[in-house]
Amino acid sequence: MFKHYRPNMKTFCKCIAIICCVFIQSRVFAQLNKKGIADSLFRRNADTSNLQFSETRPYYIIHWENDKPATAKIIRQFSESTAIVEINTEPDFSLLKKQTRFAPANDLWKYSPFAEQLIDDNDNIQQKFILAGQSLVGLISAVEKLKPQLTIIFVDQLSKSVLIKTSFKLLKEKLVSLKEIIFIDVRVDPQSETGIIGYNRSFHGLNAVDYSIPGANGKNIVAGVKEQKMEETDLDLHKRVLASSLAAPTITSHATVISSIIGGAGNSFYDGRGIAYGCKFYPSSFSNLFADDAVLLNTNKVTVQNHSYGTIIQQFYGAEAVSYDVLTWQNKNFVPVFSAGNQGTSSATTGPYANIPGYANLTGNFKMAKNIITVGAIDNKGNIPAESSVGPLYDGRVAPQIIALGPNGTSDAAAVVSGTIAVIQQVYADSNNQSLPPASLTKAILYNTAEDVYTKGIDYKTGYGLLNSYTAIKSIQQKEYDGNSLSQGQQWTKTISIPANAAQLKATLAWTDSATSVNNNKALINDLDLEVQEISSGTIYKPWVLNATAHIDSLAKQPTRKRDSLNTAEQVSISLPAAGNYLIRVKGTSVNTASISFSIAYRTDTLNTFSFTSPQHASDVNRAENENLDIRWKTFVADTNQTGNLYISYNSGTNWQLLKTAHKIYTNYYQWPIKDTSSTAVFKMETSFGDFLSKSFIISKVTRLNIDFVCADSFGLSWNKHIYANGYKIYTLTDSAYLKHILTVADTFTVLKRSAYPSLVYAVEPVLTNGLPAARSIALDITQQGVKCFYKTFYYNLQDQNNLDLILELSAASYVDSIFFEQVTASGNLVQTSGRVKAINNIQLYNHLVNDVPPGTSYWRVKIKLKSGAFVYTEIISVLTTGKRFILFYPNPAGRNSPLTYVLQQGVPPDSRLQLFDITGRLLKSFNEMPGGTIDISTMAPGIIIYKLVSNDSKLLETGKLVIW
Repeated sequence: MFKHYRPNMKTFCKCIAIICCVFIQSRVFAQLNKKGIADSLFRRNADTSNLQFSETRPYYIIHWENDKPATAKIIRQFSESTAIVEINTEPDFSLLKKQTRFAPANDLWKYSPFAEQLIDDNDNIQQKFILAGQSLVGLISAVEKLKPQLTIIFVDQLSKSVLIKTSFKLLKEKLVSLKEIIFIDVRVDPQSETGIIGYNRSFHGLNAVDYSIPGANGKNIVAGVKEQKMEETDLDLHKRVLASSLAAPTITSHATVISSIIGGAGNSFYDGRGIAYGCKFYPSSFSNLFADDAVLLNTNKVTVQNHSYGTIIQQFYGAEAVSYDVLTWQNKNFVPVFSAGNQGTSSATTGPYANIPGYANLTGNFKMAKNIITVGAIDNKGNIPAESSVGPLYDGRVAPQIIALGPNGTSDAAAVVSGTIAVIQQVYADSNNQSLPPASLTKAILYNTAEDVYTKGIDYKTGYGLLNSYTAIKSIQQKEYDGNSLSQGQQWTKTISIPANAAQLKATLAWTDSATSVNNNKALINDLDLEVQEISSGTIYKPWVLNATAHIDSLAKQPTRKRDSLNTAEQVSISLPAAGNYLIRVKGTSVNTASISFSIAYRTDTLNTFSFTSPQHASDVNRAENENLDIRWKTFVADTNQTGNLYISYNSGTNWQLLKTAHKIYTNYYQWPIKDTSSTAVFKMETSFGDFLSKSFIISKVTRLNIDFVCADSFGLSWNKHIYANGYKIYTLTDSAYLKHILTVADTFTVLKRSAYPSLVYAVEPVLTNGLPAARSIALDITQQGVKCFYKTFYYNLQDQNNLDLILELSAASYVDSIFFEQVTASGNLVQTSGRVKAINNIQLYNHLVNDVPPGTSYWRVKIKLKSGAFVYTEIISVLTTGKRFILFYPNPAGRNSPLTYVLQQGVPPDSRLQLFDITGRLLKSFNEMPGGTIDISTMAPGIIIYKLVSNDSKLLETGKLVIW
């Protein structure tokens, strides 16, 4: 019915007028709202009681309408046009008074939002405070004058801060008014943010890094681990933890696991292998929440540092954030990596995003720094855990910047990223004369190769996406990057050629920025801008920018293309770009230093490509550990509904079995229940654009190492036979940090002389006839498996009526001919052979019953006769019994200065009654229940004591004499 409708000019003009009115009203409302905020800030921080110039109180709040006054020395900025400034001369005082709305500042502006919440009603509480100033020397001098009412705990040169302990009363009455202090915060103790559960190397292409990029292992890189100290004797960290004066005194399993994820050697087992297994570790304590000393970090060549801890939600740019930004500004290769936190379901209580559920909840103000990487979590099923902390940061910046595997927290997610960075740094150095990449390049590469997950484009939950370690490292190898430096107003360009059939073009800009003022409203100082232009059409693509408006609906919106004026990284992506030349342009929009260096990463993915990324190795297919295999691949298709058929072959492709038909291949994932078999296997994905095969792999039981015996001169190892093996490599841990191959044997056992092989840790790996790699066994310390010289344990059970059951557990029955149970003296001299048993190959447990055990302490051992004719002996065990009697007292005679001890025959109930009489029949002591093994006889007279033991049914069991002296 509207087919022939045409609006007349009058109606059209009315519509335009209405739109213009709405637009003007919205602009007016926005201006009024800004003015209201400015008025509120001004009134809150102004001290109108004294409007005169004062040298002792040099801080003033100003508000300007147009351009910021050139002479204003800004100490803290609240908004685009409101700030705290320092004025030290009367001419400047008079000039700013004429140019701006102007008033002396009170002291409220010095408090962090968190400290401000705590200053009331806490006068006498002793607390740790962070104080920051413009001059560290002046700050310390001023603070020291108040000793001993306060204690200086720590001094941070980078942020010009001191950590002190004092009362809120002194803080409010003496400290806050000092001109040397411009910032006050309450220090919060850190907490580790949950250990690893379900580490899975099929994520991030980690197993593809292991087996498809030879030598990419973090060699020559030192990874800092800041928290508690790791266990440096752990098999996977052995000989790779550097001595550190900054290390915490406490060793924790959390720090050990985090270190193992970053760069475990894989000595213990394949799941103990980290990403950068060639790196070394430098521990430091998170008792200091400021950045570590740069001299120590540089001396020990630390270039990436993991921080898997947090405090509380703190939405402000505090002294600790300043400390990290100064450190990274001064050390441009250094990359701090922080877990985002596990408070994703909580809300901030201060700042512009206060009380918005599920947003702005990173844990710790140090995570507000702009030159760090914060890492969120994803679980094994590809879901974002609700507990994983999300952005935005206090000024609207993107955080976390990237996510990684962390099934139960962000600690392990951060460690995966730290390990990846160590490998990126090593791979870059190997092709650049051992020069390390700038941190800006490391970040640009990570963000540019991250996989888009959750919602389309960047978002406040996943940042730039899911870490792809394999693609990031390949991007470094393929030199898909560039960089330069810019001064104010300058531009840099690079032309790249995009081939036909491209799936996506992505370019990411990153730079390291100088630190801003503590507690400032916005972190960014130097603002660069990225754009990509298609040369043939002239179309310009701006970076993706999120809506930072403090409203839950706004924060959840998808990004739009526009200029970014908040972040130190910007990204442009173009889906299905037309073939041709494109211009990457970087502008120095607002460069406030002499120049600013930047890095660019760029990458083109190709349509209708496919490659399996997991499994890569037999260790990826361990049915005993996980009955389901995560099959992963990487593909790029234009249509997300495009499907493929997944097959498996157990005979090298002669026959194929269909596993899944019409599977949507853009998911890059399928979970398969592993068949209970021993076989080689290969997967095939059948698509409309071709068939693609995985690497061949082995499905079989992982080799299990057994310690057969450990004697003084030799020890024996054995293991289960592998169906495809024609030999077995023996590995040991010597003076190296890694297991070393020492010999290859054909059998499933070996006996080694301890003089030739003095090491204690061993593992075995099958050598397969088909040439495929096999999984190595768990490494075992031969002295820690409870195995002795051909036996594991020798012990006894005392049965009713003191029948003695002697039990021997052999460790290697196949070596043993006969077993002799012997009664001996305490020194090992034979008393009698009580029994002999012929050993049977598959039987490890043997026992012998002794019916006539002598009273008191008797001694027993086993003599083991080997098939070689040699004899070995167990340790001697002692057995204390009453023999055939019901009760035995010892010593007898007994001295009154020590308790009298007794033992009951096995089976005599403890509620039996005991009576003690003197020689005349006078009752001395009576016990309705047995008194627990000892009797106090200190008050008894020397002489003969008659005892009677009566059962609980009043039957006389035994009577006898004791002598007390």
